Amino acid sequence: MKMDYEGKGSGFGTLYYRSLLQGRGILFVDQQLTAGEETATWVRQYASDVSLFRKDFAQVMMKLSSTQVLTGDKGEVRLNCREVTSSLW
Repeated sequence: MKMDYEGKGSGFGTLYYRSLLQGRGILFVDQQLTAGEETATWVRQYASDVSLFRKDFAQVMMKLSSTQVLTGDKGEVRLNCREVTSSLW
């Protein structure tokens, strides 16, 4: 799958979702987005409406950038994301 960013107006994001609708997801887990009706609805909407994708993507990036990242001895690097590092307790 071609993943290069080709500048403004290139359909950033929608190419990914259109590929899913064609059964060409990059990873199995990506393709699973089309398996459930709720997520498949979002895939179809993002594949066909670049302005919706861009609006939602921008909102999520703003929300993500406002999170308080823990650093130094307050942070934690997990080797297994399902488990809390026991040395912190």
